[in-house]
Amino acid sequence: MNGGRVNNYESPSIVKGKKLVKMDEVIPKQLRKGVVAQEITSDFVLEIYEKAKKSRSKKRKEELHKTAEELSKHIGKFLVN
Repeated sequence: MNGGRVNNYESPSIVKGKKLVKMDEVIPKQLRKGVVAQEITSDFVLEIYEKAKKSRSKKRKEELHKTAEELSKHIGKFLVN
């Protein structure tokens, strides 16, 4: 620490009398940076549906089917980590 500063920012305990602002209040979730994991395409959705059909576990089959159904509503968008 350099005189109460870490990476050129004052720590919250040093700044008294100022309101702390949460990231959710300033940056909408839609505009946050992330890493694109997968583009949602019809082929991707079909792969998940095929996995659901091959799954032995009834619970897993239902989960994958619901996932495929939800992703089918968002074709052309991206999955982001």
